[in-house]
Amino acid sequence: MKKKDRQDFRKNIIAAATKLFAEQGYQKTTITDIAKEVGLVESAIYEYFQGKEALLFSIPHDSALESIEELEEQLYGIEGSFNKLRKFFWWYLRIIEKDPHTAVVNFLILQTNPDFLETEVYSQVKSLFSVLIKIFEEGRDSGEMRKDLDPYEARAIFWGTINNKVTRWLLKGRSYSLTKNLEHSFSLLKGAFRPLE
Repeated sequence: MKKKDRQDFRKNIIAAATKLFAEQGYQKTTITDIAKEVGLVESAIYEYFQGKEALLFSIPHDSALESIEELEEQLYGIEGSFNKLRKFFWWYLRIIEKDPHTAVVNFLILQTNPDFLETEVYSQVKSLFSVLIKIFEEGRDSGEMRKDLDPYEARAIFWGTINNKVTRWLLKGRSYSLTKNLEHSFSLLKGAFRPLE
């Protein structure tokens, strides 16, 4: 089988698993279910993944790699740390809104899985959010943000806001726009990071 065909099969398996994990839950979904969804025999899944957990951990791996590439393009040419932060805020939440199945896996399933924190995949996911550290360092060093700003604490506050918004949106059945009142939320965050008068 050609390399591209193998990659396409792998992507199809991950897409099917993401959909099923999100719709019927990780525990209830079996490898047999995933194989049926893709139109493969069960043994074919094991040619690509060691098991269900390995498949689960592959979901954030692929989405993080795609997001890192896209984020570089999104931030290209943007000057000012608050402008970059605002772009990240809108861009990331818009991605979530367009792909709720992946959001369910990342926010409702993986965040409660302690094994995930020990994987190489988690390290790659963290690299996406290392961009935020750089933005906060830039803002602090340029004087655009407060001089006593701890970039890691700032990231925790920023990410905590995103996490809360997404989790609430998912638990409420995505019954409203995730980007509703986003500018007000960002304004509140900006107030926490700007220099003290």
